[in-house]
Amino acid sequence: MAAEKARITQSELTRYLKAYRDAGIPIERSEISRDGTVVIYTATPKAQEEENPWDQA
Repeated sequence: MAAEKARITQSELTRYLKAYRDAGIPIERSEISRDGTVVIYTATPKAQEEENPWDQA
């Protein structure tokens, strides 16, 4: 039996991850399901978690 064709290629995944990197969005992990669905989980930077006194109304 022949192997099934890949639903997502390595170059597509590389393109996705580089786009996140170039946008400055930190990636925690990525998952690829058998049907070709790609889920990219982002990490929250510590700087955004802290309270900023300028944000108070």
